[in-house]
Amino acid sequence: MQKKIKNIYLESTKLNTKENILIVAAHPDDEILGCGGSIIKLKKNCTINTIFMTNGVSSRKGTSKKHILRRKTQCLKLFKHLKINKPIFFNLPDNQMDKIPILKIVKKLEKYIKLLKPSTIFTHYENCLNVDHKKTFEAVITACRPINNQPIKKILSFEIPSSTEWNVGKKNIFVPNYFIDITNVINKKIESIKFYKDEIRKYPHSRSLKLIKSLASYRGASSGVRYAEAFYLNRFIDK
Repeated sequence: MQKKIKNIYLESTKLNTKENILIVAAHPDDEILGCGGSIIKLKKNCTINTIFMTNGVSSRKGTSKKHILRRKTQCLKLFKHLKINKPIFFNLPDNQMDKIPILKIVKKLEKYIKLLKPSTIFTHYENCLNVDHKKTFEAVITACRPINNQPIKKILSFEIPSSTEWNVGKKNIFVPNYFIDITNVINKKIESIKFYKDEIRKYPHSRSLKLIKSLASYRGASSGVRYAEAFYLNRFIDK
């Protein structure tokens, strides 16, 4: 049975018990921007694995192998700091995922879903501006279609500053219906973002530390807590 829930808090779900969580992100840094507070909050009680579709930098002008290695090193240092499992890198072409047949991505993702057996997946919102974010969402939803004893019971989409809110049009607006209280870990999230120091921008950019924290405050105010991360609940199967 699938339920559409408006404002649901993590404390009222089974995510506080031991379970497998899979984060599927397009680029290293999306995981900490989109659900970093949730990772920090859940890692004590849950097994967390992460898949990155691309390296996140190779499409940029003037990027060298040194820049690619730097981003990967920043990512690995963060994961070691957080004491969570090392991420899996698919190494697809950065900002060119639309050139890869979706079936190829889906099959690769299905292999890891079968191996890791997650019950909850965190991934991108379907209408982000970034093409890799869109294709990642499409691959996740396809790989998680409810057939063949699918282990996935919950699929949550996170928002990414300077991508989710930059996509215009009424149908593209991110309207969250699921909030996770990160009040006790907000400062740890901000400190974790600093591992990707190349991606931090100056205020008033939405990826400035000030506005990242302000977004968490706004999402908290929307859900009755001081700081929160907001998600769109795509699927929830209650058993």
